Amino acid sequence: MKTAEIMRVSLTNGLRVVIEEDHSAPVAGVAVHYDIGFRAEAEDRSGLAHLFEHLMFQGEAGGERDHFQQVESIGGFCNASTRQDYTDFYNVVPAEAVARVIELEAGRMRAPKITERAIQAQTSVVREEILGKMRKPYGGFPWPRLSPVLFRDFANAHDGYGDYASLQHVTLDDCLDFFDRHYSPANAVVTITGDVDTGAVLEVVERTFGRIPARPVPALGSWWEPEPAEQVAAEYTDPMAPLPAFALGHRVPNAAADPGAHFALSALAGVLTGGNRPRLRERLRRETGQIITFSARVGLFDLLDARDPDMWILTAVHPKALSTEQVLAAVDAELESLEPTEEELRRRRTTWINAHHRSMDEPANRVRMLGRFELLFGDPGLAGRLPDLCAEVTAADVAAAARSLRAQPGALLSVVPQEKR
Repeated sequence: MKTAEIMRVSLTNGLRVVIEEDHSAPVAGVAVHYDIGFRAEAEDRSGLAHLFEHLMFQGEAGGERDHFQQVESIGGFCNASTRQDYTDFYNVVPAEAVARVIELEAGRMRAPKITERAIQAQTSVVREEILGKMRKPYGGFPWPRLSPVLFRDFANAHDGYGDYASLQHVTLDDCLDFFDRHYSPANAVVTITGDVDTGAVLEVVERTFGRIPARPVPALGSWWEPEPAEQVAAEYTDPMAPLPAFALGHRVPNAAADPGAHFALSALAGVLTGGNRPRLRERLRRETGQIITFSARVGLFDLLDARDPDMWILTAVHPKALSTEQVLAAVDAELESLEPTEEELRRRRTTWINAHHRSMDEPANRVRMLGRFELLFGDPGLAGRLPDLCAEVTAADVAAAARSLRAQPGALLSVVPQEKR
């Protein structure tokens, strides 16, 4: 990953600003991360964070064009996402247009265009997203179906897409209150990267965002809950799934306190399921002659992408000739006996570090990672240290991570194909 000096400053209204110059290409990235994700939603307004993400693209109140149209008119692109602990909005534009996109982001932070008509329209869009996710083979697998198996508290267990029945009752007052509480400058991070001049873009930020009045920030909640005392299991029938499948979910250590543990768990996921000869697939092939499709990762969405709690996930799609119990037994045996070789770890390190560098060469990925690390951990520079954390993982660390998962009760979600008549 290219290394550059990162400037961090807070404005008088509480807005945090992160700027990194990188003159390798004539483009700039601008992201705004708000410290509000779907974990903070009220139980009777499930999906409001996701809905509000959509509403923000209406642009600034009084504007004739929405945010997409404005950014595309200056040769850029934009998008957004809603995660457990944040909502991020990001733009990539030609470097000479960076001031304009900063103005656009400040405009919708100051006064977004929120109307009854927009709420109705975007509720329908969210509904179609939900249906599109769920109405396909293995829809909602493993997310969002796995979360309510591992977790009990609504904040961690509920569907971040949103409940359509609840969203139909969202009012204009609900949205205005949500904006007032969560979309204040002091609850946000603005990140700018790319072919920019730090002093010049800081002046633009101060002139635009700096004039937004300060508002109180909601107290940062803790979403921690006790781990299950024993394995919890659930299953559902998928009428479109051709083969059985299951997902295992295990709690992981607090990323803010121990990011290195997440890299050991990531290396474990890679050794078990990645590369040309992943251990789990090869074990089942030797023992049964069957080919199983495995995948594994750390984080409900991504590595180091959430506050505590988060999870390690392993999924398997297997032939009907093999029972879930047979495949689980092989997973357990591999976790119990795993002693990765140095060559395995070298391959995993090389693969991960190369993928990280390629990803960070993309302006959208870069600006989002710096912004989220500032928001979640107060440390945008962590993005530059990730390859070192990856390289520090030892074979003993990976073996210990495997044993810890085996000893820890987790969640099992099974997918049962519907028998055809």
